[in-house]
Amino acid sequence: MNSKNYIGLTGALLIVAGGLSPMVHLPIIGNWNYWDLHSGLASVVYLVAALGIIGSLTGKAGLVRFSGWTALFLVLLTLVAVHFKVNDSFSFIPFKKLARAAAGLVHYRWVGWSLLLAGSVIMIIGGRRKKEIVSRSDGAIAV
Repeated sequence: MNSKNYIGLTGALLIVAGGLSPMVHLPIIGNWNYWDLHSGLASVVYLVAALGIIGSLTGKAGLVRFSGWTALFLVLLTLVAVHFKVNDSFSFIPFKKLARAAAGLVHYRWVGWSLLLAGSVIMIIGGRRKKEIVSRSDGAIAV
């Protein structure tokens, strides 16, 4: 295994660790990780991380890069969905100030989110192809 494989493996393991870390804190209920937020989406993210692990162990840079981009898209989609869900959950309260105060009680735990984002970016970087410089017989250099 070369260093690119280890970088992809590190990114995939960071995605798994970020998914298991607390991502949202709800009063009285406690901390929620990715599985508590949405089990179907969490399954897809863990599957993408597993594909990244397989790609890095077999040396498939394209699979690692695809897994990184897919994980990044899913994490950003989840972040936006959680934001809208938190702000929409208290829309039944007729007073806007009270609804905003209730939505303010829900706190994001940024350690889990940052591990997920960092892992997906690391997988994208680990899946980049190395440009080969080939010298041709006529003296020109082809990339």
